[in-house]
Amino acid sequence: MKNYLEINIVRFIQLLRHAGLRIGSGEVMDALRALTFIDLRKRDDVRIALQATLVKHPEEQQVFTKAFDIFFASPQSRQELQKQYQQKEENKKQQLEQAAKELTFQGKPLELSAREKMIYANIPEADRQRLLSYIRKTATGINVEGHFQPVLESVIRGSLAYWRRSLRNELDLTLTPPTEDEELNAFLAEIGNTDYGRTDSLLAEDMQNIPDKDLPRARVLIRKLARQMVARIARRYRQSRKQKKLDLRKSIRHNLRYGGSMFTLRYRSRRVQKPKILLLCDVSGSMARYASFVLQFIYGIHDVVADIESFVFAEGIERVTAYFQGNIDFTETMLTVMNNSQEWGRGTNLGAALQALQQDFERLLTNQTYLLVVSDTKTLHVADAVQELTQIKRVVKDIIWLNTLPASSWETTVSVESFRKIVRMYPCNTLSDLEQVMREKIIA
Repeated sequence: MKNYLEINIVRFIQLLRHAGLRIGSGEVMDALRALTFIDLRKRDDVRIALQATLVKHPEEQQVFTKAFDIFFASPQSRQELQKQYQQKEENKKQQLEQAAKELTFQGKPLELSAREKMIYANIPEADRQRLLSYIRKTATGINVEGHFQPVLESVIRGSLAYWRRSLRNELDLTLTPPTEDEELNAFLAEIGNTDYGRTDSLLAEDMQNIPDKDLPRARVLIRKLARQMVARIARRYRQSRKQKKLDLRKSIRHNLRYGGSMFTLRYRSRRVQKPKILLLCDVSGSMARYASFVLQFIYGIHDVVADIESFVFAEGIERVTAYFQGNIDFTETMLTVMNNSQEWGRGTNLGAALQALQQDFERLLTNQTYLLVVSDTKTLHVADAVQELTQIKRVVKDIIWLNTLPASSWETTVSVESFRKIVRMYPCNTLSDLEQVMREKIIA
């Protein structure tokens, strides 16, 4: 086939792009040019040439290596991989059809998403039968009519959400093929079964549901987001020094020596102030994973923050700032924090934590401080927490609440409504949410 080499390289680059690497037309031309200087019969030389021209960051190296091994495998291996992929896709289709047939209420299908049906299909058989038994008993109960279906669906969704968290290291919820090329889809599925894969899905994934096998990728992504934000804000700070306004009073005073003639002008510019952040992370059982991600992101943008004070809370409060002031690897730091903490994984009493914050760390609450609360709002004694938060609001610059509950559930959560009256609250259950809130609402 004419131009067979070029077509193959372009398809390989397509695979890399879908796997998360950013490759422009310039890199494509460099790769094709590099191949003209080597012996194409030597596999290692081809790999090194493509790696040198297409890989720009260390974290992309493993993705590239896996993709190269898959794409440039023998025809038999590629056919076997595609066959396995087709079988998996057929199994998924059958699972969805079976789930739709079983998940019904009084003859009508439950309104569940395809992802929720896939979770149902993958839970242990005994638990799946218990769930079906519950649905049947509910549907045949006394005085149970059709309008009860939304209530049942809500209960089922809650149960499936639990199983999604429990099975997060085993579930494959990919339902839409990423490309129209079935062979490339098979390759991408194989890359997705490793510790690598695409990063855009992690951005939109609920932080609590990110599988343990994807945590290294998530940490790399957090560092990348933090660096990008620091670069953008640093550029904006430099530009602001050039945006000067005429200072008429200083100009007149300076030119008195010339009889009032304006020979030289004086300007003034807005002073750029870096915000001070006091971070208060809920580390109760349901919040611990969120807290780890948020702490890593906040300390990743320390260059554009004047000061960071960090606390974790559950039933009480602990100051953890000192742990993050060394140059120790962040993963090791978090393990040390968790091992030394008396609060990690306990119940939540925000009111008691805020009271302790005011009593023991009052000097940190100033009119230049942003109090950043990371919590799902679920706490004992909501009224006490509201009272303490109201007192703190009088002395700090602002209180911003990053709520890890999906925004769709806010209206039905009493504690959310109680706190929203006195703080600025934003949804923050994905890495994308976190980056956007920090960039647009705090580092403005």
